[in-house]
Amino acid sequence: MQVYAVQLNMAWEDKSANHTRVRDLLAENSPSAGSLVVLPEMFETGFTMNASVASQSTDREGEALLKELASKYDCAMLGGIASPGPDATGKNEAVAFAPNGSELVRYQKQQPFTLSGEDKSYPAGEGYSIFEWKGVKIAPFICYDLRFPERFRPAALAGAELICVIACWPAKRSEHWVRLLQARAIENLACVVGVNRCGEEPGLFFDGRSSAFDHMGNSLFECNASEKVVSTNYDFDETRRWRSKFPALRDAKL
Repeated sequence: MQVYAVQLNMAWEDKSANHTRVRDLLAENSPSAGSLVVLPEMFETGFTMNASVASQSTDREGEALLKELASKYDCAMLGGIASPGPDATGKNEAVAFAPNGSELVRYQKQQPFTLSGEDKSYPAGEGYSIFEWKGVKIAPFICYDLRFPERFRPAALAGAELICVIACWPAKRSEHWVRLLQARAIENLACVVGVNRCGEEPGLFFDGRSSAFDHMGNSLFECNASEKVVSTNYDFDETRRWRSKFPALRDAKL
């Protein structure tokens, strides 16, 4: 399966500008039919704690964009949006849509980043989610989730073969980002793609480093700090053969 990472330099709290930039980037780097395209966490606004600004209106503009692009390119589109929550809060979510507009998955971030007060604006979700695309079982996670390996193992034990981590992960800790992605691949015998933002938002700089690893932890790509679309082709038959041969997931159930 071909997987595309859209490393986006988001305009702060400007949904219209970010929608235009996503369209333009994919027009310049058209994904192949049947592929999976992944956008960063909260790609419409950046990582704002203003849930009323970030959350979608009743028109669900962010989801409409994902559906539009999935249909246009005949692919699955996965991206981070904020949905309205109770009492002026939001839900930091990863959603994916098929070319026919059907919803493939909706996952709510399990580990809000308390250092930024995210837990006050976007309360925690419960549990993993898995969807299937082109015969591959895929589990999305969001940013700070990455520091908690116990969040990933249940998804791997339930059959997830590809783990997608979308993020707004700052440059000051970007080495942690890359190494933890690699660790999640190795320990879960799973392919992993991490899609980060680049650029700046108030008080923070992001150096991108969107990365992909195979089930052995081998690097397939690692981006620099510039805005771009990159892709890799995963061989999930190899992943399945390794899982059949090496007992780590079976032993985790003992």
